Amino acid sequence: MTNEFGWTRSLYTMPMSIGSFLGGIGGLIIGPIMDKHGARWVMGIAIFIMGLTFILMGYVENITHHFVLQILGRTVIASTFFMVVGVVIPKWFITMRGRAIAFANLGQRLGQIAFPVMAERILSFSSWRTAWIAMGFTVWISSLIPTLALLRRQPEDYGLLPDGIDIRKESSRLEDSFNRRMVLKSQAFYLIAIAVCIQSFVTTTIHFHWFSYLTDIGISSSAAVISLSISPFVSMPISIMAGFSAEKIPVQKLMAASYYFMALSIILFLFADTNLIAHLFGFAFGIATGVLFTVMNVVWADYFGRNSIGGIRGLVSPAHMLCNSLGPLMAAWSFDLTGSYTSIFIISACLSAAGGSLLLLAKKPEISNT
Repeated sequence: MTNEFGWTRSLYTMPMSIGSFLGGIGGLIIGPIMDKHGARWVMGIAIFIMGLTFILMGYVENITHHFVLQILGRTVIASTFFMVVGVVIPKWFITMRGRAIAFANLGQRLGQIAFPVMAERILSFSSWRTAWIAMGFTVWISSLIPTLALLRRQPEDYGLLPDGIDIRKESSRLEDSFNRRMVLKSQAFYLIAIAVCIQSFVTTTIHFHWFSYLTDIGISSSAAVISLSISPFVSMPISIMAGFSAEKIPVQKLMAASYYFMALSIILFLFADTNLIAHLFGFAFGIATGVLFTVMNVVWADYFGRNSIGGIRGLVSPAHMLCNSLGPLMAAWSFDLTGSYTSIFIISACLSAAGGSLLLLAKKPEISNT
């Protein structure tokens, strides 16, 4: 698209960044709605809009069309998709929460494998317009019906209990639950929130410019797609391992380890001048994100309980999505100004290491009985 229309990378990226920020603000509203009414219809509407914007992207003729569709689509994605696993799954599981979130995350990983490969294959014999339309229909077919048919709010609504535990007889196994006012008094909330915002900046920066960076330095498009696909493929078994580990190891330690490993993997990325190193980076980044994207959805519920988890995550959503939007945009600006991603990738590695240190300082709070 940038080649056909002559757009700069920052101009192409800008509407996604705007949409991410608007979606973060929307999370303040969507989070409590998911707590109170569940995510089924919220997600059903979001999936329909997402698929529609993808299809309409296939008919874009100017920058205005691009801005309108990308802002709409990204706003919907940022306000719903980024929260749903971390809100719905923790309400259904307590002792087995880690593994449940890990298995739920497999769908996202499969999408990260399938969509780049599908888009690259379509581009090899057709156009970017066909690729957008195909991805839109794929979203509808794969996600809309299962969401409306299967997604539910919490087990108590259906006479069930988390993990199959009888909470009337085994109340000691229940977790404390904070409300939004209580978490604002917790130091751990702010430390985790800052770390999550750092993660959002770093991972979106890398993911959004991964393919462009590799092809710019001479890696073939097919090798770049393989590098992109290796990461989610590796992250799937790592995610399962992380989920089980999160039930036994303090979750903030696992999360911190993923931040440190991500910093090291980004340093490797800076030296990815061959197919082998590009693929090794995909492997290393897959390990880091496999742990991170699982435990990041566990940590909020483990620290603050499940009753108001949507509202609590909604408090972080504006800052989270602001960082999510700034990362790719700053990387695009850096490239447009300097012709290189080196400086922004170095900053990302340093931020990731700093985020890991913040997590180690976040001690699990307790509800005061006084």
